[in-house]
Amino acid sequence: MSGRARLLVVEDGHEYAEFARLFLSDVFDVHGTRTAADALAAVREAAPAGLLLDLRFDRTRPEDLLGDRDEVAARLFGGDRDRALRYLQDQQGTLVLGALRDAGVGAPAVFVHDFPPRRLHNLRRLYGQVEAVASFDAEAIRRALGVS
Repeated sequence: MSGRARLLVVEDGHEYAEFARLFLSDVFDVHGTRTAADALAAVREAAPAGLLLDLRFDRTRPEDLLGDRDEVAARLFGGDRDRALRYLQDQQGTLVLGALRDAGVGAPAVFVHDFPPRRLHNLRRLYGQVEAVASFDAEAIRRALGVS
């Protein structure tokens, strides 16, 4: 380890981690993960100083998503498992953040997403320090993570 703080990136692809390695590696050791299980394993190895989270996980295998598809289908969508899967994909980043918070990770979390103010307020109420930036803007992400 280099002595830099650890940034845990959780996404269903590789774009966020590549971005972080290009523009944030002067401050962070970037550790990329692609599923909630991988992210939880990574925080058991070393606590991150920051989280960079994708919101939508449409490239993740359904069996690797957090959440009970049948329960979501019954509770929210009248038993429609396809709609439940889309919901779990669309909300996976927040579900992962919830699991990380439950595991004791209190690091600042940043989504690259343009959340409406009320949604961001609710995320903060649920999960503590949560920020959102509308695009891959390195300076905005640095500020959101508390570094300059």
